[in-house]
Amino acid sequence: MHRLRAAGVEAGRSLATHCVAFCAAMTRHHTGEEAGAFPALAAQHPDLRPVLDKMAEDHVLIAGIVARVEDIARELADDSSPRLTAELDGLSAIMESHVAFEERRIRHALDALEGSATDLLGA
Repeated sequence: MHRLRAAGVEAGRSLATHCVAFCAAMTRHHTGEEAGAFPALAAQHPDLRPVLDKMAEDHVLIAGIVARVEDIARELADDSSPRLTAELDGLSAIMESHVAFEERRIRHALDALEGSATDLLGA
């Protein structure tokens, strides 16, 4: 969360504005994974399907937090909302866990996938 706050300040944006932009990018990334990379991984590595299902469940949890962050950001007059801080703390915790899980469980298989970032992640 500290990095998110610092990045917003450095760019001259409020924390709320920066959060909305960050959340939109993260949502695009997760949507791209589910549409491209996850099906490709499941086809090549059927044993990874339970892991991919767990990651997709994380995406649903993350999307719920993102929706709350966006709602709070729209309501804010300033960045001093304890609700925003609490949601960002929750988002930070689940994202750290999610990324660590992804690195441990699918990184090598993901790195070995053929295809462009556009094909695999919608990037």
